[in-house]
Amino acid sequence: MNIQEATKLAMERGKPIYRSSEYETFRKPGDNLELLPTNSYGYVVVKPRQKAFYPLWQPMAEDLLADDWEVVGSKIVEQTN
Repeated sequence: MNIQEATKLAMERGKPIYRSSEYETFRKPGDNLELLPTNSYGYVVVKPRQKAFYPLWQPMAEDLLADDWEVVGSKIVEQTN
């Protein structure tokens, strides 16, 4: 989905968003870059495992045009046994 769709869904669910093209499955949950959309000015929450706050995240045009945004917990992951 695009960033606007992902942001709306994330705000409804209180969940962060991420780009699936940059998501690494070998990392522990919360170690990938995740953005928590808020209406607070000046800060965005990223890397939830570390509970790190970073000022003024500035997306590149590629991020704004991408259609690979996902909301954490909304994508069904296939498991192989």
